[in-house]
Amino acid sequence: MDVRNLFIRLGKTVFFWGFLQIALIGAAYFGAAPSSWHAWSGMLMLLMLVVMLILALVGKLGGRIIGLTALALVMLAMQGYIRADIPAIAKALHPIFGIGVMFLGQSVAKRAAADT
Repeated sequence: MDVRNLFIRLGKTVFFWGFLQIALIGAAYFGAAPSSWHAWSGMLMLLMLVVMLILALVGKLGGRIIGLTALALVMLAMQGYIRADIPAIAKALHPIFGIGVMFLGQSVAKRAAADT
């Protein structure tokens, strides 16, 4: 499989995985599932973004795609640091960063597809 095509597929997966994350945290809020599922799912998404960054570098997909992929990775990694001991306004960044990661995944996938 081509590096670019794998990168595009992973970018689309990150976007749709975000909806799974929203469903998981909703299920946890209403007691239908443990919140650890949301956390573990986020770790899998983080792994996907690490793979995407490696693919972007190996595939030489361009500085903008590499930079945006790195930004998505950093934003998702920061999610784990949003804990109970910080102000509520900072905790409110968790869903905003999550949505940002979703759309960055979609954006880099579209950019990589357009460069073919």
